[in-house]
Amino acid sequence: MPYKTILIPVESQVRELDGKLLLACTAAAKGFTSIIGSRSHIHFYSSRINNCIYIAKSMRRFSERMFKILHQLGHKIVAWDEEGLVRLPDQQYYMHRLSPVTFSYIDHLFAWGESNARVFRNYSGYKQQPIHSFGNPRIDIIRPELRSYFQPEVDSIVKAHGNYILINTNFGQINHFIPSLGKKETSRDKNFAENSSDQFTSRRHAHKTELFSHFRQTIPLLADTFPDIKFVVRPHPSENTETWKKLLGNKANTFVSNEGNVIPWIMGSKALISNGCTTSIESTILGKPTLGYYPVFNDEVDDIIPKALCDIATSGQELVIKIRHSLAHQDNSSPLPVILNEHIANLSGPLACDNIINTLYDAYYHLEQAKIPLDSRIKGFIHNEARTLVKHYNSMKKEHRNSSNYHKHRYPGISTEYIHEKIKRLDHLTNRFEAIEVKQISKYIFKITG
Repeated sequence: MPYKTILIPVESQVRELDGKLLLACTAAAKGFTSIIGSRSHIHFYSSRINNCIYIAKSMRRFSERMFKILHQLGHKIVAWDEEGLVRLPDQQYYMHRLSPVTFSYIDHLFAWGESNARVFRNYSGYKQQPIHSFGNPRIDIIRPELRSYFQPEVDSIVKAHGNYILINTNFGQINHFIPSLGKKETSRDKNFAENSSDQFTSRRHAHKTELFSHFRQTIPLLADTFPDIKFVVRPHPSENTETWKKLLGNKANTFVSNEGNVIPWIMGSKALISNGCTTSIESTILGKPTLGYYPVFNDEVDDIIPKALCDIATSGQELVIKIRHSLAHQDNSSPLPVILNEHIANLSGPLACDNIINTLYDAYYHLEQAKIPLDSRIKGFIHNEARTLVKHYNSMKKEHRNSSNYHKHRYPGISTEYIHEKIKRLDHLTNRFEAIEVKQISKYIFKITG
């Protein structure tokens, strides 16, 4: 049988779902069956279906076991790195984000742009797989022709909050939803010590701790300085929102939430404030004033692209001045910075989703699966069932990274009606998805067909 089913795992619902839903619909319109939903539950389901193409969102060492299982089951694996746009320096990126073992299972690599492709090509574990610089579905969904997809959420947010400035934090390591997972030791990679990466991790942790302290001091200052402006603090999906709520609880013009996709929150804002966040790139593409708060610098740790795109303030007082300027000059017509072209391939031209699905169609849609030995399938099934049992057991542990609370934090869950409504919006903008059908497989997984 050919490969006509695509598994699309989503780890962070608020960050990934909308772009990947566009990908799933694009695949379904091409004749594929798309299975989309919670990454964990996609993994559980993978042993109950044959001849699938699995789209991995990372290639870390921690995926080695799951990639092996998928291989044993006869599935094909293609991949991009969700964190490949705003990333660590090359050597640290290789240690933290890539594994030669996971790389060996991958058939095709999808890069955000030429910069990301170069990093893949220079990796010691690279096996000459085709690398496609197509961009990413997360960029597709914010291009001018598609970004009104978020307009209902934008309208609702603006109605609720009026004029506001969005502050995106990125302190998962310091302010983790599960505190024990945020410690520097929880890098959990045995290669760290062997490669002295633990020293880099320690320095990065210290830098982030100092930044965290500055943000905690400065946000209340901003709220007091601009009483007529609301400050919406949006923590990273891995962060504990309660930390910020406790800090700002007595400030009437503040609001803390990581609900929903960040894009409508950016679109409805008067300006964005961040440090080393992908949202600074998204904000720039959306034409919003994008401020970078850098009270301390560390060239070893600071991400290059966000720093290059932001209007940087190095103190709370300077940030106040830049906010005033931004509020007085709301101009969304500036051309996109040239630096983006090297890092993002799908700012114009064909959508990343179309290029990705066309590549998978050409490679697999008519490809007859090679005979997978029965013992391999049995091993894959047994290994996955055992892994699933362990994951379910760990889900009952409050402080475990697989805890049910943490899963719900990252993937709250959605209804079939919600998916239908989102697809209806995409069809309105593209006139391509009228025939799409949705079926719920389990609480966290949906089947999408054309």
